[in-house]
Amino acid sequence: MKKNKVLFFALLLFLFLASSQLARTEQQPKLKIITTIYPLTELVQNITGDRGEVFQLIPTGAEVHNFQLRPSDVAQLRQADLLVAVGPALEPWLPKIETALGRKIKQKIYFFDELKKVGFPGLVEQDPHLWLDLKADDLLVKAVVNQLAELDPKGRLYYSERGQKLRAKISNLDREFQEQLANCRSNIFIVAGHQAFGYLARRYHLQLVSLVGANPESRPGLKKIQEIIELIKKEQVKAIFYESSVTPYYARAIAQETGIELYPLSTGVHLRPEEIKNKIGFLQLMKQNLETLKKALGCSGRKDRQ
Repeated sequence: MKKNKVLFFALLLFLFLASSQLARTEQQPKLKIITTIYPLTELVQNITGDRGEVFQLIPTGAEVHNFQLRPSDVAQLRQADLLVAVGPALEPWLPKIETALGRKIKQKIYFFDELKKVGFPGLVEQDPHLWLDLKADDLLVKAVVNQLAELDPKGRLYYSERGQKLRAKISNLDREFQEQLANCRSNIFIVAGHQAFGYLARRYHLQLVSLVGANPESRPGLKKIQEIIELIKKEQVKAIFYESSVTPYYARAIAQETGIELYPLSTGVHLRPEEIKNKIGFLQLMKQNLETLKKALGCSGRKDRQ
C-alpha cells in the first residue's frame, strides 16, 4: 500500500513537471530567423541560443549571386520573424522575396543599411563583403540584439548577455588583427581574384591589389596580369593570395612567373568540404586568415598602432 502511494505521488510530480514544461514551451515559442550566408548565421546563432531557430537560406558553398529561391525557402520565409541579410549588393534577389511572399516579413535587418545608418566609414556600394571588417560585425551584433529584444521582450536580458560575450570575442580578435598586422615587411596585399577583401584591407591598413573588381565572375585581362607581375618584381612582393574555395588558376600562373608563394584566404562564405565537416566557425576562419597574413606579409606586430 505504501509503495502504491509513493508511485502515485511520483506520477503526480512527473505530470506536474511535464505540464509546467509544456506551459513554458507554449508561452515562449522560439523565434524563427532567416539568414542568407554563413557569417551571419554564426553571429545570429550565438545571440539567439536556444530561444531561436536559425535557417540559412543559401547553403554554405553555394553561389550567392545566382541563388534561386526554392519552394521550401518560401515556406521558411512565410514563417520568419526576422530576416538578416547583407543587402541587394550581395543578394540582388532580395527585393523579389517579399513579392513572392505576397506580404512583408515581420522584421528585417540589412547589414549594409545598418552600417549606413551609423555613418560607418569606408562603405562602398559595389562591395558587399562587410563581414570581413570585424568592427562592422560588432555593429551588426548590436543591431540584432536590439531587434530580438523587441520581438521577444522576455528574452531581452538573455540576448543582451549573449551579445556582450560575442562582441567581446569580436573585439579581442579585431585587436589581434590591429596589433599583429601593425608592423609587416610589406603591406602590399595582392589577391589573384575579385576584390572580396577590401573592407579587411582598409581596417588593417593593407594596400589591396586585386586582379578584378567586386564581381566574382569577372576575368582579368592580360594587361592587368602583366601590371601585377611588374608590381611584384618592383616592390619585391613575396606573397600572392587567393580565395580558399576556388582553384587558384591565376595565382599559380603569376607565382610561376615571379617565384612568389601562394596563400589561401577565406571569405567565410564558401567553405571547403573539410571545413564544413569539422564545423569550422566564421571567427575561426578569420583567425586563420590572420595567421596566414602574418606569415605571408612578414609581420612582427607591435602594440603602439591604433
